[in-house]
Amino acid sequence: MNIRITLRPAFIGMLLFFLAARVDLLAKSPDHIGAQDDRESAERLWEQAIAAKGGRERLYSINNLQLSINEKQWAGLRRASFIIEALYVFPEKYWEWSDQRPMIFGLTITMENWEQGIHWGYIQRGKDKGSLGQVQEGYLGRMSYMINRQLDYLMETRWVKPIPVSVERGKVGGHPVDIIHTVIKEFPQGAERISFVLDRKSHLALQVIYHTITFGQEYSGGLRLSDYTEVNGIQMPTKVDGFKTSYQFNVEYDQRVFEQPPSPEAGLAAWKKR
Repeated sequence: MNIRITLRPAFIGMLLFFLAARVDLLAKSPDHIGAQDDRESAERLWEQAIAAKGGRERLYSINNLQLSINEKQWAGLRRASFIIEALYVFPEKYWEWSDQRPMIFGLTITMENWEQGIHWGYIQRGKDKGSLGQVQEGYLGRMSYMINRQLDYLMETRWVKPIPVSVERGKVGGHPVDIIHTVIKEFPQGAERISFVLDRKSHLALQVIYHTITFGQEYSGGLRLSDYTEVNGIQMPTKVDGFKTSYQFNVEYDQRVFEQPPSPEAGLAAWKKR
């Protein structure tokens, strides 16, 4: 069956949970540093954050990111699987397996390759046999999703370079933080405002905040990042919105995964080079 479908990548679903309600993070009366040295302070703190992350040289050496989540979550009165296996090849390709069966989200496999103009998705929910189709433009724009992944996990790459413009000091749960407001010019729909909430001691990101305006009201949301560990010299959050997450960088992969329609029979290891 060859139909056109609209797929929402797995992490967009997680992000939408936060966008559904106003996040009070920036409303907790942070201490503003002042306009005169605001930009310089933001730039200085950003450099400290990049250094704490592992350094610009290491970040710029990353060509792809592979991540895995294998967790359980509550579905009514029972625990259900939450499995994500993903490969992001920067800047223009990704493959993602999201298995939340038997929940209503079911199994979703998405593959997008802007280099060759190939976009496929597979959905299987409930007792249906599953549908394969070409992916249409979705929420936030499909290329924006690739940019978001770089911001969430790497902060800065060769392809996405936030511009620090101001900084605020505040507390989250009584914990002192620095909130760096940045402008991202790489989004296909135009420049966007993104804020990074940094632990004041470690300078590592606790949250990446995406700002949106709906009916004149600003809403903000983003994934929570915690429990950092070093992966090839780069500090990575092993918990993302509470889900235990593991990573690999610059993996060898099967190029065919970006050239052929995704198949549930190929399994979640379909990206691996054989």
